[in-house]
Amino acid sequence: MKTGLGTRTRHRATAGIALTAALALPLVLSGCEDHSPVAAPTSTRQAKDSSGSPADAEPTIPPYETDLDLNAEETEAVEGALVALDRFVEFTNRLYESGGAKIAGVETIAAGESLEEVNAAAETMLDQSQTMVGQVTVERRSVSEIDLEGQENAVSIRACSPSETYHFVTPSDTAPIREDTSNPEFEFQVLFRDSSWKVAKQTWVREECAS
Repeated sequence: MKTGLGTRTRHRATAGIALTAALALPLVLSGCEDHSPVAAPTSTRQAKDSSGSPADAEPTIPPYETDLDLNAEETEAVEGALVALDRFVEFTNRLYESGGAKIAGVETIAAGESLEEVNAAAETMLDQSQTMVGQVTVERRSVSEIDLEGQENAVSIRACSPSETYHFVTPSDTAPIREDTSNPEFEFQVLFRDSSWKVAKQTWVREECAS
C-alpha cells in the first residue's frame, strides 16, 4: 500500500489508505478471545455507534442488492452488517477530516486488518499534517456472501466508492488538484465480534465498478 504525499497522484495513493485502510481492519487477538459460535444478531438490537454507545433503536438500512435467497435470520444479519459499513464510513470520514486525530472509538467499528490499517493511516496523516477534503462514499451495495455457521458470523458486501468525492491535502501543496473520476469497487468483510458488527477487511476488486 502506497502512502506517498505531495501531489494529486500521491494523495490518490493515500486515498487507498482512506478506503483500503479505512474501509478495511487483524487486531492482534488476545489468547483469551472467545471463538465460540454466536447467534446471528438483529440489525437493530446489536448495533452500536462509533462512540461505543447503543445506536438508535431503528437505524436506517441502506438499499442493497443480492442474488442470495436470504431467510429471516440471514436478512437481519445482512442489515446489521450494512449499518455497520455505513458507520465505518462515517467514522473514517471524521477521522480523515481531522487529519488522523479523531481515532477514539475505532475499535467499536473496525476489527482485524481494517483496524490495523486505519490506525496506521491515522498515524501517517498526523505525522505528515495531511487532511482529507470531501467525503468518502459507498454506493451500489451488493451482498455477495453470508456465513452464519462459522466461528464468527460474516457478511461480504461489494460496493463502489467514487474517487471524485474526496482528495487529500497537506500544508505544502501548491499544485492544482488533478481530478480523479475513477469509481473503484471494493469488497468488505463484516464480522460480528464483541457483540457488534464491524468491518474487518476490505479488498480492492476492480478499478471501475461494474455497470
